[in-house]
Amino acid sequence: MIQERRIWIEGTEYRLLISDEPQALLAAQAAGRAVLGVEDPAAEKWTMRGIPYVVPGWEEITEELEEMVLRRRLGFPWIIAASDRLTIREFVKADAGQIPVEECTLEEEHFRSEEAMEQYIRNQYAFYEYGIWALVEKEDSKLIGMAGVTAPGEKIFRNFKLEQLPFQEQWLELGYHIFEPYRGKGYAKEAAAMVRSYAHDVLSARLIAVIHEKNQASRAVAESLKMKLIPERDPGCAAAILPQNGTDTQWQNGHLLYGECCLSLPDREDS
Repeated sequence: MIQERRIWIEGTEYRLLISDEPQALLAAQAAGRAVLGVEDPAAEKWTMRGIPYVVPGWEEITEELEEMVLRRRLGFPWIIAASDRLTIREFVKADAGQIPVEECTLEEEHFRSEEAMEQYIRNQYAFYEYGIWALVEKEDSKLIGMAGVTAPGEKIFRNFKLEQLPFQEQWLELGYHIFEPYRGKGYAKEAAAMVRSYAHDVLSARLIAVIHEKNQASRAVAESLKMKLIPERDPGCAAAILPQNGTDTQWQNGHLLYGECCLSLPDREDS
């Protein structure tokens, strides 16, 4: 079966080909088309090699999935969330030139290179469907910072008393960085709340955050999300350097771990 869907994105019509026929999908893909494969349950072996997006059945296809596949093929960013003031979206290559040098920390340096940004978009977003995202002010479409989630490092679980999560839930590390001219306007809390909602509703994740004990503004953001301090397993571990956490930075003395504990996530419609 072959179906063609018409999808409108930002006022322009695009087309997506959906099929359970591998040859039709490969031919459309070779012609530059966006495609979505549907697995044949009767097939004795995997027949969708080379097709980037495949679902186990026609009933799994949603309008949201169709738009996401199309955006991935066209190189358009996925919109994570939006409020009256902010849009949170995936980074695009052109954003690299909009991040001020003085605002770039060591772990964010790759966001200032178009080549590195392109690689991040391809490897992080397309594979994991989460990462660090762009914060765009709606009024003037300016990039005002970044926020998102990353996979925490293993040492976090060894050194802190994080609770065991139910099946199909995960811990993700929250990060946010508002550029200097836009601080003090409540953007960090607003963005963090939207990221939290996306993490709960879409990723089935609870959040943790690594924050320096003297960073009262960031601690206030975490506490506004009802995050609590996570106790250490080993009282001496706070003095250690913990390499390779979720943002590839190093913890020095004085860093704290906040987390969403004793939290029940809302039931997902597709669960």
